[in-house]
Amino acid sequence: MKRRSLWQVFALPLVLGLASLGGLVWALLVEGHQDVFAALATGSGLAVIGWVLLRSRR
Repeated sequence: MKRRSLWQVFALPLVLGLASLGGLVWALLVEGHQDVFAALATGSGLAVIGWVLLRSRR
């Protein structure tokens, strides 16, 4: 198994966490149609987790 650096291990969780945080802040600051994009950003982490779980069951 290839040894990975700390950055390689935590890059994706960091990006997903920042997207979720940004989506939460965005949802507090905007109204209207932009709420859809804020909800998508907030739920991006759950979408990736679901995708990985479905993919691992094959």
